[in-house]
Amino acid sequence: MDFISESTIFLSKSCSNKDELFDFLSCISKDLGISNNAEDVKKGLFDREKDGNTIIGDMIAMPHARSEAINKLKVILVQLEKPIEYNKGENIDLAYSILAPLKANNEFIDILSSVASIVQDDDLQTFIRNSKSGDESKIILKMEEVLKNNA
Repeated sequence: MDFISESTIFLSKSCSNKDELFDFLSCISKDLGISNNAEDVKKGLFDREKDGNTIIGDMIAMPHARSEAINKLKVILVQLEKPIEYNKGENIDLAYSILAPLKANNEFIDILSSVASIVQDDDLQTFIRNSKSGDESKIILKMEEVLKNNA
């Protein structure tokens, strides 16, 4: 599973709102070499939100962006310390952010499909919500198991 790694899983992250979450996602994407411009990534995330709500499950959002500033296709998973208001009246505690280069058309669709399968597995979401720092490799193994079972 090349699209997510232990370094792109963040557990018990403290954010107070969507803006802080998008700040974190964009800055960490630059720090990890996923992108070369945090501001462009943040703008891409907010631009995508204007097209429609990215809440995809019970307390789960999938903010995503495609941009020339993004170098490689990656998923950043954020387990929030406390739920935040993501959209008016809608809270989340998990965010699966998909960041993709503009040219990654087919791969982007494949990753969207994989993340959708992962999100639909309630046992996995419960496991992630209960995970603590150090459980990142276990999360990846469980994700791989879900994808294998859904193949």
